[in-house]
Amino acid sequence: MASTQPLRVAGRNGPPPAFVAPILGLAAVGALVMIPLVALAAIPLVLAALMAVGGVVAFGLSVWALIEGLAAFERWIESDGRFQQ
Repeated sequence: MASTQPLRVAGRNGPPPAFVAPILGLAAVGALVMIPLVALAAIPLVLAALMAVGGVVAFGLSVWALIEGLAAFERWIESDGRFQQ
């Protein structure tokens, strides 16, 4: 048969001491301040990551364009009569 009395935590009888409520209030205010600050601190990290990815993409496209340009130059050299022997 289940007991209908609430469970009691060892060492706790009654409400918490009076100094706990202001501490919890300050913790709540601190959380309201810290959460937006952490979110704002993440903005430069996200921008840096985006710039790094953009730099890698730009480098890859530049290498690809260089290879294509050299291939076109080679085709032009091979087809131009001035360079034939």
